Amino acid sequence: MKNKHHHGFTLIEAMVTIAVAGILLSIAIPSFSKMIERNRISSATNEFMAAMMLTRSEAVTRTIPISICASDTGTSCNGALDNYAKGWVIFSDCNMDGLITATVTNCDFDGNGTNDKDAIIKVNNGAKKLLIIGGNATTKDRFTYRVSGRPSTLGASFSIGADSSNLKKKLTVALTGRVKLCTIGESGCP
Repeated sequence: MKNKHHHGFTLIEAMVTIAVAGILLSIAIPSFSKMIERNRISSATNEFMAAMMLTRSEAVTRTIPISICASDTGTSCNGALDNYAKGWVIFSDCNMDGLITATVTNCDFDGNGTNDKDAIIKVNNGAKKLLIIGGNATTKDRFTYRVSGRPSTLGASFSIGADSSNLKKKLTVALTGRVKLCTIGESGCP
């Protein structure tokens, strides 16, 4: 009678393998979640910074004030929103009221001698599970660049993070209109 050799795992070997895999997963998942959050914050920061740069360049190019405002509809500003992560709109803002106005008194975009409405330049639908907040009362829901490319609000800043107690990045608008990015908590980040 020949001895047959069976190949495979014993029950004990399989349970040890599953236990080791479970331990490794419990270590890796929190790190993976933090990495995903960092990537979402970084992506939203880059997108909002690009929107600020577009707002500035459009103000200089079009020689009219251009604003960016918090918007959850994509067609109007929402002063009660206080969170650009819900969405934003970049638009011409001739009367610098921070609102997308149906008729303004000093804008004639097409040169026909009649006043035109504020024009929407770009709409963003926002970033889920994030917070992008203005640093003071005048930037909490809108921000305007003048035709010179300089901000209408001095000392403007925007903080970005997962929630109000976990803000990670900060965009600061200089007097010249340039946007500076820093990581909150690092030296040199106001």
